[in-house]
Amino acid sequence: MPKRSADLVHYAVLAVVFLIALAVPFVFGTLSILGSMTVFLLLLSWSISWRQGDKVSSDGKPDRSSWLFWAMAGVIAIVIPIIAGTPFLLATMVAFFIYLTWNTMWGLVLGTAGLQSFATVAVAGIAGYATAYMTIDIANSNAAAAGAECSGNRLLGLPVVDWWIAIPIAAVVGLVVGFLISLPAIRLRGIYFALLTIGLVELCRAYTGQDKCNLGGAQGLFGASSFIPSDMMGSATGYRYAYAAAVLLAIVALLIYWKVNYGRLGLLLRTARESEPVAEVLGVDVVRARMWVFLISSSMLGAAGGFYVSYYKSISPNFFNFSTVLLLFAMVVIGGLNSPRGILIGTMLLMFVDRRFVDVSPPEARFIFIGLLLLVVTLLASGGLVSVPDQIRHRLMSKGKRGSGPSAGPPEVVGAIAQEAHMPPGSRPDTD
Repeated sequence: MPKRSADLVHYAVLAVVFLIALAVPFVFGTLSILGSMTVFLLLLSWSISWRQGDKVSSDGKPDRSSWLFWAMAGVIAIVIPIIAGTPFLLATMVAFFIYLTWNTMWGLVLGTAGLQSFATVAVAGIAGYATAYMTIDIANSNAAAAGAECSGNRLLGLPVVDWWIAIPIAAVVGLVVGFLISLPAIRLRGIYFALLTIGLVELCRAYTGQDKCNLGGAQGLFGASSFIPSDMMGSATGYRYAYAAAVLLAIVALLIYWKVNYGRLGLLLRTARESEPVAEVLGVDVVRARMWVFLISSSMLGAAGGFYVSYYKSISPNFFNFSTVLLLFAMVVIGGLNSPRGILIGTMLLMFVDRRFVDVSPPEARFIFIGLLLLVVTLLASGGLVSVPDQIRHRLMSKGKRGSGPSAGPPEVVGAIAQEAHMPPGSRPDTD
């Protein structure tokens, strides 16, 4: 079949799958659109990865079809509130975009920087509590509830501010917290740094539950300033307002990911990941590069934590539950932590599973399913769901190498194919 005809058939099939995905919520309910769009984006990602790894366009320029994935993701983001814009689904999608922002920044730390950090929830939560404290007169209200235990004075005499002041400050708080956490990374490596960050999450949960005067104790802080106008609160219009803001937040996070991962910092750290001694000999300051990535991601996590509080108008010690850490980690790993496409798909998939089976008895059953899914993916597709085409090609090429010797590509070529399959078009080298 001629290349042009094959391309037309390929895109026609994808168009049919997309139309079927759009029709699903009319049959199975509004929440099912999240699952159907996850399947569509996964199939689209597989198709793009296979085509990119299989060949370069005939005119010698790199295949730029990866933009198709993000164009369709944008179309889906526009279509969802139109096709199935119920308050429940819109609230679910706002939570999805917040999780996507966190996971994208975590992907930078785990994948690009190569740091085994679980401090994502801690950084976002500390910044979230800072946002709530700055926008609520919590000292006086809690002093009245706690009696003589509290003085009623705000820490450092901080004034009460609005959300648009608190969220930028939350980004700075995230930056400072990230800096403090990154200092031990100079001495601690691997599992030891992971244990440190896990301990930090538990410390945050324990402390916020005990501080009644400033942080509200087990009840947390509520009544924070919100970016949703008060007359829209709880209405469909208010949820659409929050949906648009959450989409913008996720776009900023993805742009930061692309700038860092496919820029100079990402190149240096990928070199260090292959061989850190060689990278140091070449003059790469690995520690400094990792710290920069950690600080950048922490600042964005802080802003996202402030956004979380401004949307929900509250935060409690439950924010730091380890089940939340494990859910976010599963999202990143199942999708593919080295690919923004994988992080998006993994977050969508597990968000759908989490919301779809939230009423299942016992409630922990959905976590059992997520755990089994994580086990299967890590055993069969070590690079996440988006890496399936790359792994299939690698196995086929390995069989070809055993069967015909020189005809198969060398391992470094296979690795380059896997790496370039998830890079944005402008970052992939031209081929002659």
